[in-house]
This record gives sequence, C-alpha cells and structure tokens, in this order.
Amino acid sequence: MEKSPFALALAALLAITLPATACINEVGTNHHGELIRPMNYVGQRLATYLGPRNEKKLLADLTRLRVAEVRKSPSFPNLIDLSSSLIYLDRLSDASKLLEFLEQKYPGHFETAANLGTTYELMGRNEEALKWILEGIKRNPDDHAGTEWLHVLILKAKLGRIAKPARGQSILGLDFGTEAMPIRPSSLPAGNYAKPLPLYSVALAIRYQLLERLEFVAPPDPMLAALLLDWANLELLAGTMESADVLYDAALRYGSREKRIIDLRKAQVAKILEQARKNPTLKEGTCELCEPPRLEDIKGA
Repeated sequence: MEKSPFALALAALLAITLPATACINEVGTNHHGELIRPMNYVGQRLATYLGPRNEKKLLADLTRLRVAEVRKSPSFPNLIDLSSSLIYLDRLSDASKLLEFLEQKYPGHFETAANLGTTYELMGRNEEALKWILEGIKRNPDDHAGTEWLHVLILKAKLGRIAKPARGQSILGLDFGTEAMPIRPSSLPAGNYAKPLPLYSVALAIRYQLLERLEFVAPPDPMLAALLLDWANLELLAGTMESADVLYDAALRYGSREKRIIDLRKAQVAKILEQARKNPTLKEGTCELCEPPRLEDIKGA
C-alpha cells in the first residue's frame, strides 16, 4: 500500500538519531519585612532559572522516550510532545516540519500554533512567528496562563511595529519612578481580552514568558534586560525582596544601563531584609503578586 505524505514525513522524523516539576512551597519577605508565601521559586532558587541552562543530556533522554511513544502511537498528544523536545534540543528544522504536518493532519489545535510561533521565532522568521502566536491566542486565549499577549508584544518590537521605549522603560512602558521604592505604575498593559490587567497578571506574564525565553537567549539582550528590570521592580513593590534582589542582578547581567536605580533599589532590598533578619518573629503579611485575581478582573464581565 502506498504511504501518505504524512506517513512518509513521520517515518523520516522518527529515523532521526538523537543524542543520548513539582509542587512548590517557598517563603519570602515583602517590602514591609513580613513573611509571605508566593508559591513560586524565590531568591537564589529563582536565580538558577534566569539564563540558559545546560540540560541537553536530560532533554535528549526525554526525547528518546517521546520518539518511542510516537512509534507505538502517533497520536496528536505524543507528536506535539515530540515537537517540544525537538525545539528544546535546537532541532528547529525538524520541529517545524513536524508541526507543519501536525497542522495538516490535526488542524486547529492551539498547541500546534503556539509551538509553530516559537519555532519560527527561534529560526528568525518573526513575521510567521507573530502570525502563529496570534492564531494560538485566537484558538485559546488562556493558553500559557493567558500570557501570550506579551509574546506578541515582543515579536512586534522585534519587527519594529511598536515605538521605542523611553529611557529606563521596557516595551511594557511601565513607569516605576526613580526613588528607592518603586511607585505603582499609573497604567498597566491590556491582556488577551483587550482589558487592562491587574498587577498580579502583569508580573505573571513577565515571569512565565521570561522563564521560557531565558532558556534560549544568552546575555546581553537589551529587551530582556528591561523586562527583567520590570519584574524586579514589581517584586520589590508587591512581591518578595529575595526575588527582587536576584532579578536586579539578572537585569544588569543582560545589559541594563540603569545601574544607578538598580543600586539604589538593591540597597533598599538589603535594608528590608536586614531588618527582617533582626526580627525573630516575622508576622504573616500580604503579597499582591501571590494571590491570583478574579477571572472577571482579567476577562471582564
């Protein structure tokens, strides 16, 4: 029996010779010196994720398992998992071919659109990347925890479709002032539902998108440096001091030129943490970045 083009392409992909999370409960300190529970990696633990990581051996082992699963059952879930492994292994040509055939064989899945967008971006094909990320949002605006609006903004910046940010600001245009303690920005960006987001959701988008992106992008990178600075300011304003501290360092490492304000705010963080260390009975405090907002605050009525 003559094999279909999809079957032939899949067979070729499976012939590739490949080289050989858990629940989190951490605590931190808010800017009042109180104990908070952000339910995310904090401080030095977070710092290990703020840049490319050498995990090729683990990724290769996982990819072997996924190839074996596809050979047993070339289902959509198994194939989309394999595409993710190929992306992380920098097998971008193979990943794009697999995803293009997946869109033909199983059309309409948001996972395919999102993975195609990421693959094309990593290949430098930003126009196609933007098209597919927008298509992914259309298919499922809640994918990636509803943060793909920031991916769109990053791609538009790469394509020169948004204005150059003001000095000291990122593509988000957040103004935190110039004092030791950041001020709350007067305006916040809109999300996938075209409604201004709460502070929690802006910080979530930066965290989610950057932790994925930093795996692929080595310093320096001015756009990421500015977004890391935003993230650090948000942590100092409404999150954990421990995370703010390592994020300011990461912003400098990725090429931020805002050393004066970073030094000023790192000194503020150090002062708060020192005061907290002198208090053996830290009381439980509030943390705006720790509690998800109501859905209606993100999606509207």
